[in-house]
Amino acid sequence: MQETAKHKIVIIGCGNVAWHLAKRLAGFKKYELFIYNHKANSLLNDFKTKLKCSVIPNLSKIITDADLYFVCVADKNISSVARKIKVKNVQAIVIHTSGSAKINELGEKFNTAVFYPLQTFSKQDDVSWKEIPIIIEAKNTAIKTKILTLAKEFSNNVISLKYKERLALHLAAVLVNNFTNALFVAAGDLVGKDKKILLPLIKQTILKIQKMDPRLAQTGPAKRGDKNVMDKHLKLLSSNTELQNIYKQLSKLIVKQQTKHA
Repeated sequence: MQETAKHKIVIIGCGNVAWHLAKRLAGFKKYELFIYNHKANSLLNDFKTKLKCSVIPNLSKIITDADLYFVCVADKNISSVARKIKVKNVQAIVIHTSGSAKINELGEKFNTAVFYPLQTFSKQDDVSWKEIPIIIEAKNTAIKTKILTLAKEFSNNVISLKYKERLALHLAAVLVNNFTNALFVAAGDLVGKDKKILLPLIKQTILKIQKMDPRLAQTGPAKRGDKNVMDKHLKLLSSNTELQNIYKQLSKLIVKQQTKHA
């Protein structure tokens, strides 16, 4: 019996998003994956050896007969990378995975779409795709239908949003993930070697906001208006004016949030 030809998918980039996207697609067993990067590096080897992808360290050699082209590069490089793509398949779709780039960064000569997984990715992570919200946008209704079908293979939570809504969501993601992680780093520096002492508190904070509005979950000296405790903290931060200013600004934000919704 003749084996059914696999759909060809191109992924451009070899970072964390590209890795997890390729890993998931490889698991479906029905796609032939081609990973491209602008130059050779050690990351490409894992795509080849662990995921059995074809890897090509040259963007001028991107195949022209793929069904899907995922552009998984930094926002500033999306346009220039998209210009290197040439397609012969009129049904092919060129997709970027950014939360903050407009769909037209891909240009006007393709069927274009956005496939934005709302998650933080590190290569070593075990990713539960079914739980990850995937935000989609497409050039037209026909393309959206195809991207919706693909996204549902990944996730049980697929949402179609326009650019401004997606950008606001991306900003929210930066606040709760990137900025929060920066505070984890600062807190760890204050604690010293025994950073794990904070883990039960971090876990409980996350558990609380799953059950109640974050405004109602808020505790601490700023909410209580405990100036004595806040002054002690600020004095402790006297040698770190940057973190001291962040403490002041966040305390003001907490007071404003609590007052506004009292």
